[in-house]
Amino acid sequence: MDYDEDCTFDVTILKGKIETHVTFLGSVDTWQTFAKHLLRYPATVNDKAAFEVRGGPCQDYFCLNAYCYDAAGHTAVQVITDNNEDIPGRCRMEFSIRAEAASINNLGRLLLDWQVENDSEIIWQAQTS
Repeated sequence: MDYDEDCTFDVTILKGKIETHVTFLGSVDTWQTFAKHLLRYPATVNDKAAFEVRGGPCQDYFCLNAYCYDAAGHTAVQVITDNNEDIPGRCRMEFSIRAEAASINNLGRLLLDWQVENDSEIIWQAQTS
């Protein structure tokens, strides 16, 4: 990985009054595989699309997992963050955000088209009916 392609991702996720934040290093194309999966998500009700960043000790852990939560194909995105600190500084959060499949597809489009070098921020809001 070329140094010029490295960047710091600073991700904030909100669900009502719940907010979680994670920072991690990655290349400018870090999100591409996940984004491509989200574009065609879900292929079946058993389909899952996951994005995961595993850091070492005292490095943030971050996971997004798109999944269907019933046989009708209703979808959500599971969010997990963990700062991996020793207690009492440890903070782990896990929750899901309901979102229509088309809204998750839109997240895939946003991530796939994201020119990290030129635009430091994308904003996605889950749409539900």
